[in-house]
Amino acid sequence: MALSIGDRRLGAILLEQGYVNDHDLQRALERHSEVGGRLAEVLIDAGVVGEKRIARAIEEALGIPLVTLPAVQPDPEALRSVQPQTALSLLAFPFALEGETLRVALVDPLSSFAVETLEDDSGLNIEPYQALREEVMWALAAYYPELGLDVPSLDSVLGQASPGRLGDRLIARGLITDAQLQVALDAQQQTGEALGHTLIAQGVLTEDQLYGVLAEQEGTTFVPNPSGYAPGEEVLGALLRADALRLSAVPVEESALGVTVLTSDPRKRDEIAALIGRPVQLLLVRSRDIERLIERFYPQRGRLGETLVQGGTLSRDQLREALQVQAREGKVKPLGEVITELGFASSDEVDAALLKQNTGGGRLEDTLVQSGKLSPEMLARSLAAQLGYEFLDPVQNPPDPKVALLVPEATARRYVVVPVRMQGGSLVVAMKDPRNVFALDDLKLITGKDILPAVMAEKDIVRLIERYFGEKGFEKLNKELADKARTQQSQEFDLSTVDESAIVQVVDSIIREAALQEASDIHVETTQDAVKVRYRIDGTLREQNSFPRAAGQSIMARLKIMGALDIAERRVPQDGRIRFHKGSIDLDLRLSTLPTVYGEKAVMRLLQKASNIPELEQLGFSPYNFGRYSEVIEKPNGIFLVTGPTGSGKSFTCFSTLKRIARPEKNTTTIEDPIEYEVPGIVQSQVNNAAGMTFARALRAFLRQDPDIIFVGEIRDQETAKIAVEAALTGHLVLATLHTNDAPGAVVRLEEMGIEHFNIAASVIGVLAQRLVRRVCPECKQPTNADPEVLRRLGIGESDIFGATLVRGAGCPRCSGSGYKGRMGIHELMVIDDMLRRTISAGKTATEIRDVAVGESGMRSLRADGIEKALQGLTTLEEVLAVTAN
Repeated sequence: MALSIGDRRLGAILLEQGYVNDHDLQRALERHSEVGGRLAEVLIDAGVVGEKRIARAIEEALGIPLVTLPAVQPDPEALRSVQPQTALSLLAFPFALEGETLRVALVDPLSSFAVETLEDDSGLNIEPYQALREEVMWALAAYYPELGLDVPSLDSVLGQASPGRLGDRLIARGLITDAQLQVALDAQQQTGEALGHTLIAQGVLTEDQLYGVLAEQEGTTFVPNPSGYAPGEEVLGALLRADALRLSAVPVEESALGVTVLTSDPRKRDEIAALIGRPVQLLLVRSRDIERLIERFYPQRGRLGETLVQGGTLSRDQLREALQVQAREGKVKPLGEVITELGFASSDEVDAALLKQNTGGGRLEDTLVQSGKLSPEMLARSLAAQLGYEFLDPVQNPPDPKVALLVPEATARRYVVVPVRMQGGSLVVAMKDPRNVFALDDLKLITGKDILPAVMAEKDIVRLIERYFGEKGFEKLNKELADKARTQQSQEFDLSTVDESAIVQVVDSIIREAALQEASDIHVETTQDAVKVRYRIDGTLREQNSFPRAAGQSIMARLKIMGALDIAERRVPQDGRIRFHKGSIDLDLRLSTLPTVYGEKAVMRLLQKASNIPELEQLGFSPYNFGRYSEVIEKPNGIFLVTGPTGSGKSFTCFSTLKRIARPEKNTTTIEDPIEYEVPGIVQSQVNNAAGMTFARALRAFLRQDPDIIFVGEIRDQETAKIAVEAALTGHLVLATLHTNDAPGAVVRLEEMGIEHFNIAASVIGVLAQRLVRRVCPECKQPTNADPEVLRRLGIGESDIFGATLVRGAGCPRCSGSGYKGRMGIHELMVIDDMLRRTISAGKTATEIRDVAVGESGMRSLRADGIEKALQGLTTLEEVLAVTAN
């Protein structure tokens, strides 16, 4: 049964506010599709969320107030505005009338059908309110006597009566105390959940104890282990699957006296007996056991058959008979099992992610991606394999441009979807999650076509959305500027004649395209005859579009305005920062301008958002180095140095490390020049030499701020080095960067800055030197043979690579023909142990320190780490040779 608009909205609200998780909502949607009714009722019956929690979520999200009807004195005129039968059928109670507006309390305030019907019945504007079902039924019985409903006691409706039979029985049997019961009743008032569930959640009662008392209260027997039942098809046929789900009941035995039925809700005895048509004997089991039994005994979904019954084509008895002979279908495998079978992650990694998910750490797939165990592409492929949908690669299966715009931009961005092609009369749509029923329903409504979902990695869909819904492309804008230039006689035309919006779109397109291509830097350079744009992608500059030279001054002026620089000053370099937010692209850029012979040049560094800073597991550490690194950064005090040349990934490593160790209970402070990533929960300061805010001065101030962790953007001078070492020696953990070629060289650099040998040995706990190498493109990689000259220069022989599979990228559209896609780190980690401490204290040279670190302390050199990753097929030996010296 299709979801109503109100139910779709409710599901989205509960999911967004965290009242239900994705797994429980999907299960509720599956049950709803079979049993019908309101989604809220399915969620409440399944024990997923209480009625009051649902009301609270709606109030928080939509501002529809929850009214307590027993406390309201209804307006007689309002009562007369709605027919009693209409009010009962809609579970709606009118209680106030102001002018032409009628206030109505509804059990389902999201039902557009209910609101429209009330407007038609009353001829008034309806202002919906929320009310709990019991309160609406009480109000209808109390104020519409013509309905002939029994009026329950007000105390029972408000929950102010004595604890009731269940509470009394629990106390009488010594299972809970009066105080515990009162606490549970208070909590129940807030959530609307069943008293028994509340007591279990508070840890004062076990499930077995609760169900034992419930069975006694209902005059039946509790069955703690119902797995031994094996009913035949003729017994199971007494209820359809939809009946079993709706009533939480499974028939298991039949005798001359009637049918034995297992149930978790004995209040539905009469309805169960009416459907079966024979006397029933109820046995009580847990809710989760009923769900397992239904999946075990009623595996078929039966949607077609039950639709035929509802349409009158088939009788209930005929369907029961058909179900008894129907072959049972298999069930979808769990996603974790699919991921393991595809070899994307080990069973231990999946188990760890499941444990985190079960303790509130997010969905399994999100946990695996965030931990670096699974790439977004692997997740998409796993999801496609699990659900049996097509997996789409945007390079191999680019969307049809005519089809891609069939969905409005707002819808595409909301659900992260993009239409790909027509297949017969159906529309194939790339989605990050084809299980999103809300998206499927809306897409079908908007396009008027049947939707065939396919799976694509989320980041690829976002790129496609930006391409199709972004502003004018490079080509059209370039043509406009060229036309402007041709209309002027001189190369430098008057800026006032340039369409300002065209220049804005040029610059926006340059930045947007760089983000889509995952560039790290943008170079905009005015040459003798053109304005050239180059992107640094995977460490290499690649030429992009060029513009007429006459447009250079306008483009530079726009960049300066965005970076809050002086547009009139062209003689000296300037530095600024740009915040760019267009569509789904939201990033910061560091802008630097430089006067050149043909005009100014601009370079922009694209900075990742703090939320996109990778976890340590995603930085490319080998298992050996990762274990040692994880241990050393957890030390309470000392100085840890990250070294390497500019562009070697030091900042990412430092901030990934801070994400791991800067917990809320620690005071973490940084001094940077400039601040590249704004990280929530960390106190960040920026160097301002003109105002006297230097690294050294900031460090002195930090020591009076009761810090636990200090991050120094760069140790540049003797004063900064001395204060950093003093901070490490006085019980603080200091993380800092330093420009040296290797790990042992960091010790010598500190010596050159005037730090005594014994202080270095006592304060430094580790040094990490790193470089970035390009990854071989996974789409076009193929086996290759080693170049003997490369082996000679790396100092390894054929025997050292025997049995390894070296790979090289052949070049494809995904990697723009380069053979490489993405970068990873190679590392040299020197952990300072007692042997190294004695060596450093003795004032040994960098070479001697390296010999001890490699020979005695287990350090692997940069080159060794790189060669190991090349032999694993992650990069190439040529890349390792290019970035390592020895």
